[in-house]
Amino acid sequence: MNKKSIGVLFLALLVCSLAMPLSAADNFTKPVPAGLVGIGESLDDLMTDVDLDIGDEAPMFSLPNLASDKMESLSDYIGKPIILFFIQSACYSCLQEAVAMQKLYDKYGDKISVIAVGVDLLGKPMLVTWASHNNIKYPVLLDPIFSVPEKYGFSYTPSSVIIDQEGKIAFMHAGYKPNDLQYFEEHIEKLLSKKK
Repeated sequence: MNKKSIGVLFLALLVCSLAMPLSAADNFTKPVPAGLVGIGESLDDLMTDVDLDIGDEAPMFSLPNLASDKMESLSDYIGKPIILFFIQSACYSCLQEAVAMQKLYDKYGDKISVIAVGVDLLGKPMLVTWASHNNIKYPVLLDPIFSVPEKYGFSYTPSSVIIDQEGKIAFMHAGYKPNDLQYFEEHIEKLLSKKK
């Protein structure tokens, strides 16, 4: 193993250790469901009173774009269906969802928007590598302080929301399994078939 390989392995182990949920010995009172990765230092830090329902207005936000460092607002995307999801680079289910969302993005083109919000504690350097390695073409926005998932009431990754053309929540989903892609596509098709 050369020095570069050792360095990459060390960085991957460091990220995994930061992204792993805390153990019971660390006074972690709420278990993280299988396949989900907790956001932040503890769930108690992120538990919110947010209780969004289908049909509610999607909370607005502005975050820097990973590729350009330009601030982007959710309001810039209103007018077509939006898939908004929260990811961490060390979360395998997040990777599965990100790749699946790339397929939807490729299939529907400019009829929809797909936006990933990266909540990595290590921020931009880790996500740049992650997005490049996985050939992600849709916007990835940076939120290392977890402000946006908190607005939506999420404390795990992956977590997802589909927002309709009027900016209202049409679908909310926690976790990701490969067969979940059909649910996303069904909701997108339903929104695209709505008369304006």
